[in-house]
Amino acid sequence: MNQEDLSPERLAKFEPFESLDEHQLLLLCSHIQWQRFAKGSELFASGDIDSNEFFLLSGEVELLSPDGVRYKIDDQHGSAKRPLARLRPRQYTATTLTPCEIIVIDADIIENLQDEHQHPQLALDSYGVSEISSLDELESQELMTGFREALHDRRFVLPSLPEVALKVRQLLERDDSDATVISNAVNADPSIAAKLIRAANSPLYLGVNSCETTRDAVVRLGLATTRQLVVSFALRDVFETPSKTLKDLMLKTWSQSVEVAAISFVVARMSKGSGLSREEAMLAGLVHDVGVIAILAYVQTRPDLIESPEHLAVLLTNLRGEAGEAILRYWKFSDDLIEAARGATQWDRRHNHDADYCDIVQIAKLHSYIWNKQTIPLPRIDQLPAFVKLPLGEVTPQLTIKILEEAREQISAVKSVLSV
Repeated sequence: MNQEDLSPERLAKFEPFESLDEHQLLLLCSHIQWQRFAKGSELFASGDIDSNEFFLLSGEVELLSPDGVRYKIDDQHGSAKRPLARLRPRQYTATTLTPCEIIVIDADIIENLQDEHQHPQLALDSYGVSEISSLDELESQELMTGFREALHDRRFVLPSLPEVALKVRQLLERDDSDATVISNAVNADPSIAAKLIRAANSPLYLGVNSCETTRDAVVRLGLATTRQLVVSFALRDVFETPSKTLKDLMLKTWSQSVEVAAISFVVARMSKGSGLSREEAMLAGLVHDVGVIAILAYVQTRPDLIESPEHLAVLLTNLRGEAGEAILRYWKFSDDLIEAARGATQWDRRHNHDADYCDIVQIAKLHSYIWNKQTIPLPRIDQLPAFVKLPLGEVTPQLTIKILEEAREQISAVKSVLSV
């Protein structure tokens, strides 16, 4: 084969070029380099930042990751329809195992041609990206490795909790803190102070008299509930993104987290004798999907991922629990809340201790799926180890209806408290 043998029809067999018309394919043919590589040739090395894309026409290539994992790709492999290890910096060293024919194309040329077509919009279902990823295992692993390394090396910025939330949490760790000290700290953020007073006067906590000051609210709510609510109010501010493309996903994630938080509140209240706080359960529900924040913070440093629903789906599907654990550790949250984020959808999760907040979040999330009539495969509630742990009684349709009916009223109250 030579350069002249690379017809538009041959190029169209590679996935990035499938949507290009004949004129664009002819234009592409004039910009590619057709090259032969001898056995043992290095195409690129791990860590390289170059502008070329490599497509395998014939032969076999080995990809070697820094931790020693090896992948072999030949021209019949599904991955050969896509560029070899395309992420930058390169996650693998690519070496030919046999004599190979490879076409090399500048990535900017591909991008410019594809820009002539409308980019696919991010199609979101109620719990993430609805488009099913067609990426193979190799490309998915490469993508996830890139995120993990960027997270470990702090190559992107994780958002911080607002200062007032950190201050209140620190004060409550001291033995000499009282309602006056805590209210003074809360008053440093007028928005959160107003929300705290509104919460104290809401149907969730309504007393005989109306609370007029932050101190009144702290006294009514108690120090522990005040801490949980202040952190909850602060969380709303971190579910933000400057990216217009990702904004809808962030807002939907927050809205769904509020829903799970409200149901968690109800499940905790119904789990009499569990010793679990309903406010802490609500907070666990709010942070159970906080890994999305970390993933989207990373994606904002990678414009190519913003425009790729498939790549985003891989990260959200596989890493939201792991990313949630990372961001909650960064915020110094409790192990109970970290576990709730890590195990929210690990339906077969088992443990040897009493019911915990992750158990509550699992039951709440499953009911949220039912409520929103999700079509994804879901386990039966009575098959969840989490259900066995919680003193909710016998599983019946009436129990589910009761939880959802109470949650419906609760969501309205919780949204009012959280100013959703």
